Amino acid sequence: MFAIERHGKVLDYINERKKASVKELSQHFRVSKVTIRRDLDELVRRGLVIKTHGGALSLDNSFSSEIPYEKKFMQNVEAKKKIGLLAARMVEPDDVIILDAGSTTLEIAAQLRPLDEVTVITNDLKIAVALAHKPGVQLMVTGGVQEKGVYTLTGSTAEEFLSKIRAKKTFLGADAISLEYGITNRTFQEVSVKRCMMKAADEVILVADHSKFDKKVFAFLCELQEVDQIIVDRMEPDLKTELTRMGIKVTVADEVVDDLEDAN
Repeated sequence: MFAIERHGKVLDYINERKKASVKELSQHFRVSKVTIRRDLDELVRRGLVIKTHGGALSLDNSFSSEIPYEKKFMQNVEAKKKIGLLAARMVEPDDVIILDAGSTTLEIAAQLRPLDEVTVITNDLKIAVALAHKPGVQLMVTGGVQEKGVYTLTGSTAEEFLSKIRAKKTFLGADAISLEYGITNRTFQEVSVKRCMMKAADEVILVADHSKFDKKVFAFLCELQEVDQIIVDRMEPDLKTELTRMGIKVTVADEVVDDLEDAN
């Protein structure tokens, strides 16, 4: 296993358990304690975990702080790729779409086909860079103020821009999703921009991997019924049934992505 691949797996392990010791990680990944300490030093350097005596803590216990972009990028990578592929195949020629900021929507941008006259609007600088030279894409960036530690643009400039446009689809990201608490966000600054994105589109499609469900964080964004469709990598049948009963279309990537890949 390459070091960069192990870093991602170590990060996932710590996030799932909230904390882990050097000894525990060494045994689980069958590498030396020296190697694990180097891995943890690298994850700490990137701001992805908190180092403790003898191990590390997850940052996920933070209820209201934005997670650093690099950490988001390394979490559930394969799930996000599947969601991104499926969502990108829902984009049609001449569509105007909005891509919310985030690592899952970045995967949508990466998977977009070179369709004619597709207009993409985003408040994510990473997505903007990914699409800047993509054939067949007319890129528009909202403007705004960059949030520290991430590549998201927020503020009145972004909100004003979004209030003046109309889009076919908004692909919305989320920090946490709950039947009881709806969709919530770690930071309050992003909520107004996300609401503007929702209002600007004919259809709102929530894209989120399974780890975001049955959770709540600081700032309320909207009720679940305010989105038209959810794209997720996998979902428990009971939850899918309940969401469908609420009038929300649920598309599970694990059930259809293999067919899409075979068709390419």
